[in-house]
Amino acid sequence: MIQASAAVCLIAFNFMIYFFFGSVLCAAGRREMSLTRTVFTGLFFYYLLFSVCCISVMLKWRPLHVLKDIWIVVMAAAVVTGAVMSRRACPGAFHKAAAFVSQHIPAFIFICAVTVVFAAVILVSYQFTLDASYYVGNTATALQTDTINMYDPFTGEWLDHYEMRYFFATFSINDAVMCSIFHIHPLLWCKITMAGTAILLTVMVLYMLSRKLFGTDMRKISSFILFACVADLFMITIYTTAAFLTTRTYEGKCLLGNVVLPGIFYIYLCLLEDVKDRRTWLLLLLVALGSSALSSSSNMLVPAMTGVTIVPLVFLKKDISVIPKALICMLPGIILTVIYIAYVKNMIVFYTYPTR
Repeated sequence: MIQASAAVCLIAFNFMIYFFFGSVLCAAGRREMSLTRTVFTGLFFYYLLFSVCCISVMLKWRPLHVLKDIWIVVMAAAVVTGAVMSRRACPGAFHKAAAFVSQHIPAFIFICAVTVVFAAVILVSYQFTLDASYYVGNTATALQTDTINMYDPFTGEWLDHYEMRYFFATFSINDAVMCSIFHIHPLLWCKITMAGTAILLTVMVLYMLSRKLFGTDMRKISSFILFACVADLFMITIYTTAAFLTTRTYEGKCLLGNVVLPGIFYIYLCLLEDVKDRRTWLLLLLVALGSSALSSSSNMLVPAMTGVTIVPLVFLKKDISVIPKALICMLPGIILTVIYIAYVKNMIVFYTYPTR
Protein backbone atom coordinates (compact mmCIF):
# COMPACT_ATOMS: atom_id res chain seq x y z
CA MET A 1 0.00 0.00 0.00
CA ILE A 2 2.87 2.35 0.84
CA GLN A 3 4.60 1.62 -2.46
CA ALA A 4 1.33 2.04 -4.37
CA SER A 5 0.89 5.47 -2.77
CA ALA A 6 4.48 6.32 -3.62
CA ALA A 7 3.84 5.26 -7.23
CA VAL A 8 0.96 7.74 -7.42
CA CYS A 9 3.10 10.53 -5.93
CA LEU A 10 5.84 9.83 -8.46
CA ILE A 11 3.48 10.92 -11.24
CA ALA A 12 3.89 14.45 -9.89
CA PHE A 13 7.66 13.88 -9.75
CA ASN A 14 7.68 13.03 -13.46
CA PHE A 15 5.90 16.26 -14.35
CA MET A 16 8.25 18.24 -12.12
CA ILE A 17 11.29 16.72 -13.84
CA TYR A 18 9.82 17.33 -17.30
CA PHE A 19 9.16 20.94 -16.29
CA PHE A 20 12.75 21.53 -15.19
CA PHE A 21 14.16 19.88 -18.31
CA GLY A 22 11.82 22.02 -20.41
CA SER A 23 12.79 25.15 -18.50
CA VAL A 24 16.39 24.69 -19.65
CA LEU A 25 15.18 25.33 -23.21
CA CYS A 26 11.96 27.33 -22.88
CA ALA A 27 13.11 29.86 -20.30
CA ALA A 28 16.42 30.72 -21.96
CA GLY A 29 16.45 34.47 -22.57
CA ARG A 30 12.70 34.83 -22.04
CA ARG A 31 10.55 36.64 -19.51
CA GLU A 32 7.42 34.68 -20.40
CA MET A 33 6.80 30.96 -20.69
CA SER A 34 3.90 28.55 -21.01
CA LEU A 35 3.70 25.89 -18.31
CA THR A 36 2.13 23.24 -20.55
CA ARG A 37 4.49 23.90 -23.44
CA THR A 38 7.45 23.77 -21.04
CA VAL A 39 6.38 20.33 -19.77
CA PHE A 40 5.78 19.17 -23.35
CA THR A 41 9.26 20.35 -24.38
CA GLY A 42 10.84 18.85 -21.29
CA LEU A 43 9.35 15.42 -22.01
CA PHE A 44 11.28 15.11 -25.27
CA PHE A 45 14.43 16.79 -23.98
CA TYR A 46 14.40 14.35 -21.04
CA TYR A 47 14.14 11.26 -23.23
CA LEU A 48 16.61 12.58 -25.79
CA LEU A 49 19.30 13.08 -23.14
CA PHE A 50 18.46 9.75 -21.50
CA SER A 51 18.75 7.98 -24.84
CA VAL A 52 22.18 9.51 -25.44
CA CYS A 53 23.35 8.40 -21.98
CA CYS A 54 21.81 4.93 -22.28
CA ILE A 55 23.20 4.17 -25.74
CA SER A 56 26.66 5.36 -24.66
CA VAL A 57 26.58 3.00 -21.69
CA MET A 58 25.31 0.09 -23.81
CA LEU A 59 28.06 0.53 -26.39
CA LYS A 60 30.60 0.28 -23.55
CA TRP A 61 28.83 -2.81 -22.12
CA ARG A 62 28.53 -1.18 -18.71
CA PRO A 63 25.94 -2.29 -16.09
CA LEU A 64 22.64 -0.60 -15.30
CA HIS A 65 23.87 0.94 -12.04
CA VAL A 66 26.44 2.97 -13.99
CA LEU A 67 23.66 4.43 -16.13
CA LYS A 68 21.66 5.14 -12.94
CA ASP A 69 24.57 7.09 -11.43
CA ILE A 70 25.04 9.07 -14.64
CA TRP A 71 21.35 9.84 -14.90
CA ILE A 72 21.10 11.06 -11.30
CA VAL A 73 23.83 13.59 -12.10
CA VAL A 74 22.10 14.65 -15.34
CA MET A 75 18.74 15.10 -13.60
CA ALA A 76 20.32 17.10 -10.79
CA ALA A 77 22.08 19.32 -13.33
CA ALA A 78 18.83 19.82 -15.26
CA VAL A 79 16.90 20.73 -12.11
CA VAL A 80 19.50 23.28 -11.02
CA THR A 81 19.93 24.73 -14.51
CA GLY A 82 16.18 24.84 -15.15
CA ALA A 83 15.52 26.52 -11.80
CA VAL A 84 18.16 29.16 -12.43
CA MET A 85 17.11 29.88 -16.02
CA SER A 86 13.40 30.08 -15.19
CA ARG A 87 13.74 32.19 -12.04
CA ARG A 88 12.35 35.26 -13.85
CA ALA A 89 9.79 33.71 -16.18
CA CYS A 90 8.46 30.97 -13.88
CA PRO A 91 6.73 33.12 -11.21
CA GLY A 92 4.92 35.10 -13.88
CA ALA A 93 3.87 31.93 -15.70
CA PHE A 94 2.40 30.40 -12.54
CA HIS A 95 0.67 33.67 -11.64
CA LYS A 96 -0.82 33.97 -15.14
CA ALA A 97 -1.98 30.33 -15.06
CA ALA A 98 -3.49 30.73 -11.58
CA ALA A 99 -5.33 33.88 -12.67
CA PHE A 100 -6.76 32.12 -15.73
CA VAL A 101 -7.87 29.11 -13.67
CA SER A 102 -9.51 31.36 -11.07
CA GLN A 103 -11.57 32.97 -13.84
CA HIS A 104 -12.83 29.59 -15.07
CA ILE A 105 -13.03 27.49 -11.90
CA PRO A 106 -16.18 25.48 -12.91
CA ALA A 107 -14.64 24.53 -16.27
CA PHE A 108 -11.38 23.36 -14.71
CA ILE A 109 -13.23 21.41 -12.02
CA PHE A 110 -15.14 19.70 -14.82
CA ILE A 111 -11.93 18.93 -16.75
CA CYS A 112 -10.30 17.55 -13.58
CA ALA A 113 -13.35 15.38 -12.87
CA VAL A 114 -13.34 14.02 -16.44
CA THR A 115 -9.61 13.29 -16.16
CA VAL A 116 -9.97 11.51 -12.80
CA VAL A 117 -12.83 9.32 -14.05
CA PHE A 118 -11.00 8.65 -17.32
CA ALA A 119 -7.80 7.68 -15.48
CA ALA A 120 -9.65 5.54 -12.92
CA VAL A 121 -11.41 3.52 -15.62
CA ILE A 122 -8.13 2.86 -17.42
CA LEU A 123 -5.93 2.16 -14.39
CA VAL A 124 -8.27 -0.40 -12.82
CA SER A 125 -8.91 -2.23 -16.10
CA TYR A 126 -7.17 -5.44 -17.11
CA GLN A 127 -4.16 -4.75 -19.31
CA PHE A 128 -2.16 -7.53 -20.87
CA THR A 129 -0.62 -7.79 -24.32
CA LEU A 130 2.62 -9.31 -25.57
CA ASP A 131 4.27 -5.90 -25.89
CA ALA A 132 2.96 -4.85 -22.48
CA SER A 133 4.54 -7.89 -20.86
CA TYR A 134 7.80 -7.04 -22.64
CA TYR A 135 7.89 -3.55 -21.12
CA VAL A 136 7.47 -4.81 -17.57
CA GLY A 137 9.62 -7.87 -18.24
CA ASN A 138 12.50 -5.91 -19.72
CA THR A 139 12.40 -3.45 -16.84
CA ALA A 140 12.42 -6.25 -14.26
CA THR A 141 15.14 -8.17 -16.13
CA ALA A 142 17.38 -5.11 -16.29
CA LEU A 143 16.97 -4.62 -12.54
CA GLN A 144 17.58 -8.27 -11.65
CA THR A 145 20.64 -8.70 -13.86
CA ASP A 146 22.04 -5.14 -13.57
CA THR A 147 22.40 -5.11 -17.35
CA ILE A 148 20.89 -3.19 -20.27
CA ASN A 149 19.09 -5.17 -23.01
CA MET A 150 21.46 -8.13 -22.68
CA TYR A 151 18.85 -10.74 -21.74
CA ASP A 152 15.60 -11.83 -23.33
CA PRO A 153 12.90 -10.80 -20.81
CA PHE A 154 10.61 -13.66 -21.94
CA THR A 155 13.11 -16.52 -21.65
CA GLY A 156 15.96 -15.13 -19.56
CA GLU A 157 18.46 -16.23 -22.21
CA TRP A 158 21.56 -14.14 -22.85
CA LEU A 159 21.53 -12.23 -26.15
CA ASP A 160 24.78 -12.07 -28.09
CA HIS A 161 23.69 -8.84 -29.81
CA TYR A 162 21.35 -5.95 -29.11
CA GLU A 163 17.92 -6.18 -30.69
CA MET A 164 17.86 -3.09 -32.91
CA ARG A 165 14.12 -2.67 -32.44
CA TYR A 166 14.81 -1.66 -28.83
CA PHE A 167 18.35 -0.30 -29.15
CA PHE A 168 17.30 3.32 -29.69
CA ALA A 169 13.93 2.95 -27.93
CA THR A 170 15.26 3.26 -24.40
CA PHE A 171 11.87 3.91 -22.76
CA SER A 172 11.77 0.68 -20.70
CA ILE A 173 15.37 1.12 -19.56
CA ASN A 174 14.44 4.53 -18.19
CA ASP A 175 11.73 2.71 -16.22
CA ALA A 176 14.38 0.38 -14.83
CA VAL A 177 16.63 3.29 -13.84
CA MET A 178 13.79 5.08 -12.05
CA CYS A 179 12.77 1.87 -10.27
CA SER A 180 16.36 1.48 -9.11
CA ILE A 181 16.54 5.08 -7.90
CA PHE A 182 13.27 4.98 -5.94
CA HIS A 183 13.38 1.28 -4.99
CA ILE A 184 9.91 0.71 -6.39
CA HIS A 185 8.58 -2.48 -8.00
CA PRO A 186 8.49 -2.42 -11.82
CA LEU A 187 4.79 -3.36 -11.91
CA LEU A 188 3.87 -0.40 -9.73
CA TRP A 189 6.09 2.01 -11.64
CA CYS A 190 4.83 0.87 -15.06
CA LYS A 191 1.14 0.28 -14.31
CA ILE A 192 0.59 3.23 -11.97
CA THR A 193 3.29 5.87 -12.36
CA MET A 194 3.93 5.68 -16.10
CA ALA A 195 0.32 4.86 -16.98
CA GLY A 196 -0.89 7.82 -14.93
CA THR A 197 1.78 10.04 -16.45
CA ALA A 198 0.72 9.02 -19.97
CA ILE A 199 -2.95 9.77 -19.25
CA LEU A 200 -2.20 13.21 -17.80
CA LEU A 201 0.16 14.04 -20.67
CA THR A 202 -2.59 13.05 -23.11
CA VAL A 203 -5.11 15.36 -21.44
CA MET A 204 -2.48 18.11 -21.33
CA VAL A 205 -1.88 17.87 -25.08
CA LEU A 206 -5.64 17.86 -25.68
CA TYR A 207 -5.83 21.06 -23.63
CA MET A 208 -2.97 22.62 -25.62
CA LEU A 209 -4.72 21.74 -28.87
CA SER A 210 -8.05 23.08 -27.69
CA ARG A 211 -6.47 26.36 -26.60
CA LYS A 212 -5.11 26.78 -30.13
CA LEU A 213 -8.46 25.88 -31.67
CA PHE A 214 -10.85 27.70 -29.32
CA GLY A 215 -8.76 30.35 -27.58
CA THR A 216 -10.11 31.06 -24.09
CA ASP A 217 -13.60 29.65 -24.67
CA MET A 218 -13.57 27.17 -21.79
CA ARG A 219 -17.00 25.81 -22.69
CA LYS A 220 -15.68 24.58 -26.03
CA ILE A 221 -12.41 23.45 -24.48
CA SER A 222 -14.22 21.39 -21.83
CA SER A 223 -16.48 19.85 -24.47
CA PHE A 224 -13.49 19.02 -26.67
CA ILE A 225 -11.66 17.20 -23.85
CA LEU A 226 -14.82 15.37 -22.77
CA PHE A 227 -15.53 14.22 -26.34
CA ALA A 228 -11.91 13.07 -26.80
CA CYS A 229 -12.00 11.03 -23.57
CA VAL A 230 -15.36 9.46 -24.44
CA ALA A 231 -14.09 8.64 -27.93
CA ASP A 232 -10.99 6.99 -26.44
CA LEU A 233 -13.12 4.81 -24.15
CA PHE A 234 -15.57 3.68 -26.84
CA MET A 235 -13.45 3.53 -30.01
CA ILE A 236 -10.89 0.91 -28.99
CA THR A 237 -9.83 -0.80 -32.20
CA ILE A 238 -6.48 -1.68 -33.73
CA TYR A 239 -6.94 1.30 -36.05
CA THR A 240 -7.09 3.95 -33.30
CA THR A 241 -4.63 5.27 -30.74
CA ALA A 242 -7.30 4.64 -28.10
CA ALA A 243 -6.24 0.99 -27.94
CA PHE A 244 -2.78 2.02 -26.73
CA LEU A 245 -4.13 4.62 -24.30
CA THR A 246 -6.67 2.30 -22.68
CA THR A 247 -5.08 -1.16 -22.90
CA ARG A 248 -1.34 -0.50 -23.32
CA THR A 249 -1.03 2.69 -21.31
CA TYR A 250 2.51 2.26 -19.98
CA GLU A 251 4.08 1.48 -23.37
CA GLY A 252 6.09 3.93 -25.40
CA LYS A 253 3.60 3.53 -28.25
CA CYS A 254 0.91 5.01 -26.01
CA LEU A 255 2.89 8.24 -25.76
CA LEU A 256 3.66 8.09 -29.47
CA GLY A 257 0.01 7.84 -30.48
CA ASN A 258 -1.53 10.14 -27.87
CA VAL A 259 1.17 12.71 -27.12
CA VAL A 260 3.71 12.80 -29.96
CA LEU A 261 1.45 12.75 -33.01
CA PRO A 262 -1.19 15.15 -31.56
CA GLY A 263 1.76 17.24 -30.36
CA ILE A 264 3.03 17.56 -33.93
CA PHE A 265 -0.44 18.74 -34.94
CA TYR A 266 -0.22 21.32 -32.13
CA ILE A 267 3.11 22.48 -33.55
CA TYR A 268 1.47 22.72 -36.98
CA LEU A 269 -1.18 25.04 -35.51
CA CYS A 270 1.60 27.15 -33.98
CA LEU A 271 3.33 27.37 -37.36
CA LEU A 272 0.07 28.49 -38.95
CA GLU A 273 0.24 31.51 -36.66
CA ASP A 274 3.90 32.22 -37.36
CA VAL A 275 5.62 30.01 -39.90
CA LYS A 276 8.98 31.67 -39.26
CA ASP A 277 8.97 31.09 -35.49
CA ARG A 278 12.42 29.61 -34.88
CA ARG A 279 11.53 28.19 -31.47
CA THR A 280 8.57 26.26 -32.90
CA TRP A 281 10.74 24.70 -35.60
CA LEU A 282 13.33 23.75 -32.97
CA LEU A 283 10.54 22.19 -30.91
CA LEU A 284 9.50 20.09 -33.90
CA LEU A 285 13.11 18.95 -34.31
CA LEU A 286 13.30 18.12 -30.61
CA VAL A 287 10.12 16.03 -30.89
CA ALA A 288 11.64 14.18 -33.84
CA LEU A 289 14.83 13.45 -31.88
CA GLY A 290 13.29 12.63 -28.51
CA SER A 291 10.39 10.49 -29.74
CA SER A 292 12.75 7.79 -31.01
CA ALA A 293 13.46 6.92 -27.37
CA LEU A 294 9.77 6.17 -26.77
CA SER A 295 9.17 3.66 -29.55
CA SER A 296 10.90 2.51 -32.72
CA SER A 297 7.60 3.06 -34.52
CA SER A 298 8.18 6.80 -34.17
CA ASN A 299 11.01 6.52 -36.69
CA MET A 300 8.41 6.05 -39.41
CA LEU A 301 5.33 7.75 -37.98
CA VAL A 302 6.95 11.04 -36.93
CA PRO A 303 8.38 11.80 -40.41
CA ALA A 304 5.02 10.75 -41.90
CA MET A 305 3.05 13.02 -39.55
CA THR A 306 5.48 15.85 -40.18
CA GLY A 307 5.04 15.47 -43.93
CA VAL A 308 1.25 15.35 -43.64
CA THR A 309 1.16 18.65 -41.74
CA ILE A 310 3.89 20.44 -43.66
CA VAL A 311 2.41 19.95 -47.15
CA PRO A 312 -0.69 22.09 -46.45
CA LEU A 313 1.51 24.57 -44.57
CA VAL A 314 3.54 25.20 -47.72
CA PHE A 315 0.41 26.05 -49.72
CA LEU A 316 -1.35 28.01 -46.97
CA LYS A 317 1.68 30.17 -46.18
CA LYS A 318 3.10 30.18 -49.71
CA ASP A 319 6.56 29.80 -48.22
CA ILE A 320 8.93 27.38 -49.94
CA SER A 321 11.48 27.68 -47.10
CA VAL A 322 9.19 25.42 -45.05
CA ILE A 323 10.28 22.37 -47.07
CA PRO A 324 14.00 22.22 -46.10
CA LYS A 325 13.13 22.91 -42.45
CA ALA A 326 10.62 20.08 -42.49
CA LEU A 327 13.09 17.72 -44.16
CA ILE A 328 15.63 18.41 -41.42
CA CYS A 329 13.00 17.51 -38.81
CA MET A 330 12.15 14.32 -40.71
CA LEU A 331 15.80 13.29 -41.08
CA PRO A 332 16.35 11.68 -37.61
CA GLY A 333 13.50 9.21 -38.13
CA ILE A 334 14.60 8.44 -41.67
CA ILE A 335 18.18 7.76 -40.57
CA LEU A 336 17.10 5.45 -37.74
CA THR A 337 14.74 3.61 -40.11
CA VAL A 338 17.61 3.05 -42.55
CA ILE A 339 19.77 1.74 -39.68
CA TYR A 340 17.02 -0.70 -38.68
CA ILE A 341 16.67 -1.93 -42.30
CA ALA A 342 20.45 -2.42 -42.44
CA TYR A 343 20.21 -4.45 -39.23
CA VAL A 344 17.45 -6.65 -40.69
CA LYS A 345 19.64 -7.20 -43.77
CA ASN A 346 22.56 -8.24 -41.50
CA MET A 347 24.60 -5.21 -42.54
CA ILE A 348 24.82 -3.70 -39.02
CA VAL A 349 25.00 -5.45 -35.67
CA PHE A 350 25.94 -4.26 -32.18
CA TYR A 351 27.21 -7.10 -30.00
CA THR A 352 26.67 -7.33 -26.24
CA TYR A 353 30.36 -8.15 -25.70
CA PRO A 354 33.71 -6.88 -26.98
CA THR A 355 34.57 -8.39 -30.37
CA ARG A 356 38.21 -7.41 -30.31
